[in-house]
Amino acid sequence: MRKAVNLQDWVWEVAADTYRLNLFSQLTGRATLGQPTVSDYELAEAIRQSFTQVTDARYREMIQLATDAALEAYDRVVSAAIKRSRALRPN
Repeated sequence: MRKAVNLQDWVWEVAADTYRLNLFSQLTGRATLGQPTVSDYELAEAIRQSFTQVTDARYREMIQLATDAALEAYDRVVSAAIKRSRALRPN
């Protein structure tokens, strides 16, 4: 039995995970190999530790980059879903 997935919820989840991973990687300087997401604790800890090491301007830049990455992921997933839906639609 296949479980129906709400596309909008799934796309927002992908975008949120992209945002969190991107921000975490920028704050820590390391990637999360093999992990598709970052826990609330890990992200909060990275933010706390960055306060003494990152200027306000750099932090705003990181937020903007993470936001841009999340929006791009959102656009890509929606675009791929629309293309797939059109390809599966009978003529």
